[in-house]
Amino acid sequence: MLVAEIDRRIVGYTSIIGGYNTDIAAPEVWMLDLFVLPRWRSQGIGRALVTAVARETLRRGRTCLGWGVRGSNSRAKRFYRRLGATIGNARVASLTGHALTALARARR
Repeated sequence: MLVAEIDRRIVGYTSIIGGYNTDIAAPEVWMLDLFVLPRWRSQGIGRALVTAVARETLRRGRTCLGWGVRGSNSRAKRFYRRLGATIGNARVASLTGHALTALARARR
């Protein structure tokens, strides 16, 4: 986890894990989350956090940094494109609520 601090107060963070990208058949770093408090957005904090993650990706010898973004989050998509990211049509699947509980309780 990487954090952004201002006056000893955390104003943003990102968490990452190493993984393997089967689409490109190569190890990658996956950014699980990127968050900046609303008051501190549009001040370069998100960019600084993603830049730090990009540096960590290269430090680990990886050639790919990936993350998900909701299709409805146009502000985030604009931000990521300004960083040079490409945003494809992939969708992230998830289980929540009853579906998650039902699957977890299933015998097989």
